[in-house]
Amino acid sequence: MMFGCDYGGSGRRPLPLVYTRTEAPSVDVVDLDRVLRHLRLDEADLDETERSLIQGAIATAHEHLDGRAGILGRALLTQTWEAVTDRPTWAVLGARSAAGFMLELPPIQAVTKVEYLSGGAYVEMQSGTWRSVPRPGARVAVLSPSWPAADNDPTAYRLTFRTGYGNAAAVPAPIVSAMLLAIADLYDNRDGKTLANLVENPTIARLLAPYSAIGV
Repeated sequence: MMFGCDYGGSGRRPLPLVYTRTEAPSVDVVDLDRVLRHLRLDEADLDETERSLIQGAIATAHEHLDGRAGILGRALLTQTWEAVTDRPTWAVLGARSAAGFMLELPPIQAVTKVEYLSGGAYVEMQSGTWRSVPRPGARVAVLSPSWPAADNDPTAYRLTFRTGYGNAAAVPAPIVSAMLLAIADLYDNRDGKTLANLVENPTIARLLAPYSAIGV
């Protein structure tokens, strides 16, 4: 069964976009050297156990903040994601003026590819047949005056996009400071406390509050 530009007019709501990271950052926002300076530790004095504890704290803090599953709902360093759903929606701009998709993983740098499923294979839409429109909160709407008919499938439309602040130097200072505080707390309280407990630190919460993504 195929559908074209109904956009949910039959009464069935379009499925939510499902996000998958296809290319992760190759570096961390804060590396071991930065963390050691924050902790006032000398790398030469670390044994393998101490080094492993610190590296684990760094990885945990990054995972807790970065990406679609992170508590901020945003990307930190440049990374590539795909988002899939079954059909466009008229609700993307809050009115029946254009149909499309709203990408919710800011700060989005660029939408690089839009595809639709036809006969079980993805077909790329040509440039000029769709456009990306910046929206509040560093989100992006992807619109087209006429979306092609696609297979009746929950992944019928696929959007590829690049997101994140850029390199480590471009990540806002409050996020970096909050990450360093969380890493220090994890290192200093390595007796079983979890990061979920530690982010109740009011200083960390205040630093991160302005960066909680809209719609997440």
